[in-house]
Amino acid sequence: MAKRKKEGGSELPRLMKGDTSAFFKLLKKQAVEGLRNARHALTLKNAVIAAFAISMLLIFGSGIKDILLVAVLGTAASYSTIYKRTIRVPSAVELVTLGTVVTGAAYGPLVGAAFGIITTIASEIISSGVDVFTLFYATARGISGAVAFYAVNNWGFGMVAMGMTALVIFHAISDFIYIVSGDVEAKLKVVYFTITNTAFNLLVFTLFGKLLLRLATM
Repeated sequence: MAKRKKEGGSELPRLMKGDTSAFFKLLKKQAVEGLRNARHALTLKNAVIAAFAISMLLIFGSGIKDILLVAVLGTAASYSTIYKRTIRVPSAVELVTLGTVVTGAAYGPLVGAAFGIITTIASEIISSGVDVFTLFYATARGISGAVAFYAVNNWGFGMVAMGMTALVIFHAISDFIYIVSGDVEAKLKVVYFTITNTAFNLLVFTLFGKLLLRLATM
């Protein structure tokens, strides 16, 4: 430790004497330390959250109510599966589906798709659950967000019906690999996840679906 400290302070006296090699050595040390600090600060989680916030500002402009609502829905969705950090179970209790359907129905297919993709990835990162299946989860939610706009506004779907449709889309895409894998444990997880996820979303869409859509479109 003492040796490192001695070496670390040895460049300054040499620099004062006009030693150019000491200057470049000190500059290199400062650059390495700066990159190390930047790496700790700019985690993937923070980058995703920043990208979400910036994209929402660009999409909604000065609509402060819409920005705040989507920010709240996005934060709730992203952190709703944080329990997976300590309890390694499928993320059946989640708010990503609700937020995706609300934003898609209220603000259009592009916003709904972006919300679904970004919050799905963010929730996987925050819950330390990123794996090869994350791409399928994000794709399914993106499709659900885009479909929500047309289903609710053009096809006469209610929020509960659209919520259940979003789950059908999600499970049809994300559970396919689990089902065809032939692994018994994986299939049991699919059954547990589908039942629990459907029951939970049926509850939250019944309680909050219309309310949130009304708030978003008022």
